Formats: sequence, C-alpha cells, structure tokens
Amino acid sequence: MAGNEWDIIVWRRANDLLQQAERIHRNFLQVASSAHYRVSHGRAPSWEPPVNVVETDASVWVICALPGVSHERMEVRLEGRELVIAGSRPLPKCCEDGELKIWEIPLGSFERRLKLTGGQKNLAVGKTSLHEGLLIIELRKQS
Repeated sequence: MAGNEWDIIVWRRANDLLQQAERIHRNFLQVASSAHYRVSHGRAPSWEPPVNVVETDASVWVICALPGVSHERMEVRLEGRELVIAGSRPLPKCCEDGELKIWEIPLGSFERRLKLTGGQKNLAVGKTSLHEGLLIIELRKQS
C-alpha cells in the first residue's frame, strides 16, 4: 500500500473519532444543562428535533423528525409568527434497568421554535400527521 493511501486511512479514522467526540460533547452539554435548568426552572427542553420547511403557493409544510414519539406526547401550536413543536421522547421500557453505554439518540423533553418570516399572509395550523417517525405539519396561508 502506498504511503498516501495510509494517510487517507489515518485521516478518515481521525475524522470518525472527532465526530464521535463531538456527539459525546453535545450529549454531555445537553445532560449537564438540562439537569441544571431542571432544578431551577422546572421542565426545560433538552434537545431540538431537526426540521425541513417547504413553501407552496397555498401552504408552508414543516417536516419534523421525531422517531419514537407518539402523537400523544407532542404538541403543535402557533405563538404569533412562531411555530412551536414540543413534547418528550421517553426511554423505551426495555432499557429502564440497563446501564447506558452509548447515548446518541436524544431523550426527554424537546422543543423546536421556528420563526415564520416573510410573506404578508397569516398562517393557521392545518392538517398534522405522524408517519414513520416524521411529523408533517401544514400551515395554511390565509388571505
């Protein structure tokens, strides 16, 4: 194997380790900050789910990744020009007695706030559905 091929392998491994360290760091900060805020402020969200936003002529669609969260454990509401998606993802019952070895999937309270900017039309929450871990929200444009 040529020397430059070894360099590529070493750099790939180093990159993998850096990404793992970043995930651990994010999780540590989530746990540390949520523990701090939970004591002083009650229920504080500890993570934000990722979203995609698509605008059509009639609606704004928000697709939010929430695998493992049931419809009963989430809330969607408009606060002025801000969409709020909040809820919680519990630890599965099978894992309550085990020892945590790797933590990459965020658990506990979540909240995502999206400022809805642009456009002069008011928005109203239309149809919401949960399909294969994706929460799909229609915000209808009103004249």
